[in-house]
Amino acid sequence: MKLLASLALLAASTLATPVAPRAPTKEFKLKTTDSTISEFNNLYLYSYHTGAGLSDGVFSSNATAAPKFSLNGTTAYADLGTSFLWGVEVNGDTNYAAWEPVTINAGQGEAEFAIQDGNFVYSEEQGFAGWLVCPWYHNAPQLFALIKYYDPVIPSSCSKVTLKAVY
Repeated sequence: MKLLASLALLAASTLATPVAPRAPTKEFKLKTTDSTISEFNNLYLYSYHTGAGLSDGVFSSNATAAPKFSLNGTTAYADLGTSFLWGVEVNGDTNYAAWEPVTINAGQGEAEFAIQDGNFVYSEEQGFAGWLVCPWYHNAPQLFALIKYYDPVIPSSCSKVTLKAVY
C-alpha cells in the first residue's frame, strides 16, 4: 500500500511540475536564393496584413522592414513587435492544390519547421516539396509551399526558391 501511495505522490508531483519551454533559437531573417527569376533573389520575408491577426508571407528587398524569425522547437515565430505570438503556418492541402499559401498569423503557429544546412524548411512528412514565389494579389511576391503529392505546373511568372536563414 505504501508503494502505491508513493507512486501516486510521485506521479502527482511530476504532473504538477511545470515544463520549461524550449529556448528559442537565435533570431534570423529569411532571404530568397536560387530563383530562376533574378528579381526573386535576395528578397526578405515579411508579414502582409490581411485581417485581424492574419497575414500572408510576402517578400521585399527591404531587409530592415523584414521581421526576425526564431524557432521554438520546430515552431517558427515572427517578431512583429506585438505582445503576442505570430506563428508561421503552411496551409494544409485541403483543396488538392499543387501549392499552398504560407501565412504568419497571431497564435501558436504550427510545428515541423527546421533549419537544415542554413535553409529554412518544412516537414517532408507533411508533404513539403520546396518553396515557391509568385507575384500574387498583394502587389508583392508571395510565398507558397509546394506539395510533394502533385506534379505542379508552375506558371512562368513564378519560381522555386530556397529560403536562407540570415543571422
